[in-house]
Amino acid sequence: MKARIMLAAALAFSLLGGAAASAQTDSSTVTLYALGTDSRFETGCFGPCLCPVLFQTLKGTFELKHVGFDGLFEDYAVSSVQWSLPDGTTPVAIRGSGTYKVGGEVAIEQELTLDLTVGAHAPQHFDSGLVSGGSGFPKILIDVSLHRGMACIDTVLHVQAAPDPPASVEESTGGTVSRLVGVAPNPFSGSAQIDLVLARPDLVQISVYDLDGKAVRRIVDGAWLPAGSHLIGWDGRRDSGTMCPTGVYFVGARINGRLSSRRVVKVQ
Repeated sequence: MKARIMLAAALAFSLLGGAAASAQTDSSTVTLYALGTDSRFETGCFGPCLCPVLFQTLKGTFELKHVGFDGLFEDYAVSSVQWSLPDGTTPVAIRGSGTYKVGGEVAIEQELTLDLTVGAHAPQHFDSGLVSGGSGFPKILIDVSLHRGMACIDTVLHVQAAPDPPASVEESTGGTVSRLVGVAPNPFSGSAQIDLVLARPDLVQISVYDLDGKAVRRIVDGAWLPAGSHLIGWDGRRDSGTMCPTGVYFVGARINGRLSSRRVVKVQ
């Protein structure tokens, strides 16, 4: 049995690539993933059933963290799912988390499970089951569904994703720049204005952090904002409503998965 496990580990190392496998040993590393252009949200009839299948574009990001190796599979935690369906009149937000594993004893297999909240609906469990594939990791190509192909009418998410190249939100986009401009006044005593510019409609999250990196206030929690300039107020309070003490804070803006921050000082 020990020999079989060693053989499986060697096979996984070979197929997944030495660089990727060595990177997996650092369980503290969190990798930001971006959905590719072929990612889709599908609802309708699958298999032998006869009814239309409706397709919508699926966009956004998630985070992947290596959490261990069980002898056959590399295990990952999926977190910070920030997806959207932007095709309709009002974009629909998708939030959640889950797990991903890849490996196998002979052939490479993979499994993705996600607990997702789609719009205002209650959380739902999406599961791919253990299926063939995964040899292209760290790229991920897999389908997850509510009923794992065992029901005529189903909802299927076609997930095509890859590590998002490191980039700033100050990335040029068609001559306009999406960026966190700054916080003013700085220092401030009563309230401050967060100045944000979006080159295009985008998914935005804005939080305030203390010097320990703890989020003390979520100001914009994954909202879809239109293109243009935005002034967003912070009244100097925590999420609990109590006033933050004098000190140094950081305002972080995550725009479509990319994070930028600005330092701000609060005084009495």
